[in-house]
This record gives sequence, C-alpha cells and structure tokens, in this order.
Amino acid sequence: MAEPTTAAAATALTLSAASLLPFINGNALLGAVFGAALFATTKKDLKPLQRLSTMILATGIGYLLTPEIIARTFISNDATAGMVAAIFSLPIILKIMVWVDQSNLSDIINKFFRGGGTS
Repeated sequence: MAEPTTAAAATALTLSAASLLPFINGNALLGAVFGAALFATTKKDLKPLQRLSTMILATGIGYLLTPEIIARTFISNDATAGMVAAIFSLPIILKIMVWVDQSNLSDIINKFFRGGGTS
C-alpha cells in the first residue's frame, strides 16, 4: 500500500492539473489543495481512505468558499483564502466522519429527515 504522503502528493498533482482548465481558478484550487494536504498529512490517527476522503472534501470546500473568504475578510489572495478555508473545514469534516461512523442509519435518518434524535 502506498504511503500517505504519496497519496497526498498524487492527489495534489491531479487536482493541480485540473487548474489548467479555463473555468477553474487555479490559485484558489492550489491553495485549497495545499491547505488540505497540510492538515491531512499531519493527522496521524487517520486511516488512508479517511485521509484521502478528507483531503478531497476539504479541497472542494476550500475552493468553493474562497470567494466568500475574500469578500468577508482582509485576505485578498485567492490561494491564501483557499488554503485558510480548507484548513478550517477539516476539523468539521473529521467530526462529521466520526459521528457518521459511530451512528447507525436510523439515527442519521431521524436527525436529518424527521428533525428529531439527539446524539
């Protein structure tokens, strides 16, 4: 099995190559990838699949929240805003992953579709 840093590097390379598309903000995507990779490679208690999934989710969230970070804070650089959004989204993603892992399907359905249930 590949090392976590190898998987992170491969993901970063793939997502960075996507920044060559004309409708993609390359700076924001690269910043989000770096922020997600920074956090995903420093967390040692994650399984490889969790590490990869958190990195991909944090990259997407970081990329999508970049314009909002720029509009509402003093940060004016796309790459920095993407990195900040990715780094701050990862703890939330990890909490959700732990909750989903420890819950059964009926708890999740009750929480989101019926408005009830506490856990």
